[in-house]
Amino acid sequence: MNIVIVLGIIIAVLFAVTYFTRRRFGVLGLALCAGYLLSTMWTGDVTPWIEGAGVELVAPPLSSLVAVGLVLLPAVLLLFSGPTYHKKLPRLLGAVLFALLAAAFMLGPLGNSLSLDAMGTKVYQQLVDNKNVIITVAIAYALYDLLILKTPKPKDKK
Repeated sequence: MNIVIVLGIIIAVLFAVTYFTRRRFGVLGLALCAGYLLSTMWTGDVTPWIEGAGVELVAPPLSSLVAVGLVLLPAVLLLFSGPTYHKKLPRLLGAVLFALLAAAFMLGPLGNSLSLDAMGTKVYQQLVDNKNVIITVAIAYALYDLLILKTPKPKDKK
């Protein structure tokens, strides 16, 4: 399948899930960072373990799916609880940045597992060229989002 279609589907699904769950991007963005670190450290060890359990894939390679799964796992777990947005504009911006950050972290595994045609190569190369900018902007906004997060004050017992 063409990488442009796959990335489009992934970005759309991640955007929709994040937008409709209303979760704040700060927590989810840093969870994606944690997932990316886990993916780089553990994909090589987890893949043989899953293969030993009887799971075999040829296309896409199992290692690519394991890498993508490890990137998304911490953020997916946090989609079920945590702070939420109450206004539409920050919610929309957070969902867009979450989808773009997740796609940027998954470029390596997806690029290794999917065939690239002429248009796919151009789009993939544009994303790879801008990957550092996407990640930097998204992490900076995630930290900003966490800094402006206000925790509710406990009510006085009277």
